Amino acid sequence: MEDPLLLPHPDRDTRQRLIDAGLEIFGTYNLEGATTRQLAEQADVNQAAIPYYFGGKEGLYVAVIEYLFSTNFAVIGPVVTALQEDLATKKLTKDDALALLKKLLGTMLERVLTRNASSTWARIIMREQMQPTPAFDLIYEKGIRRLHETVSMLLAIILEKKPTDRKVVLRSHMVVGQVLIFLAGRETIRRRLNLTGYTDEEVKEVRQAFEEQLDILRLGTEAKK
Repeated sequence: MEDPLLLPHPDRDTRQRLIDAGLEIFGTYNLEGATTRQLAEQADVNQAAIPYYFGGKEGLYVAVIEYLFSTNFAVIGPVVTALQEDLATKKLTKDDALALLKKLLGTMLERVLTRNASSTWARIIMREQMQPTPAFDLIYEKGIRRLHETVSMLLAIILEKKPTDRKVVLRSHMVVGQVLIFLAGRETIRRRLNLTGYTDEEVKEVRQAFEEQLDILRLGTEAKK
């Protein structure tokens, strides 16, 4: 007997098709602006599939957020975990901390550049920063907090301060922001450098420039002595 929730679509399961549709529709219209009709039409399913699988539009949105972290943070997460283990078990020098900071943020930067800064996942995350929904708690706890705290721990070594020092937390936010500007300011750099995307060489060029910015931070601490 044919599933009444499904319209013909032989290749993908209903739940994943709805998540894929959510990526597109929520990225374009946000949570409030998206309708169940739009989501169902994009997924090629009956509208009844949304409450059946997710309990409603808000449940689908949370599932989309969880999917984003299972796919995008899967690259960054292991790096963060490894660095936290190093911080807990090793006595790191300033140079060690700087090298690890470059590795962490460089990995994040490459992910931003190679996953297309105009894609819907980026718009969803950036919008949550500016107009947080209840799902931001999930975003913060599953990814942002661990990343931010790890950056703070590494910067604390470089700056010879505590990770919870307000200046360290602020600096951490600024440093992470130098990566995120390639999302929020994508169109500006595209026009300045006449880019349509990022070749492997251009990714290396951006990462090198970013690492030079971090070197300035390290040199600044030495200049104060």
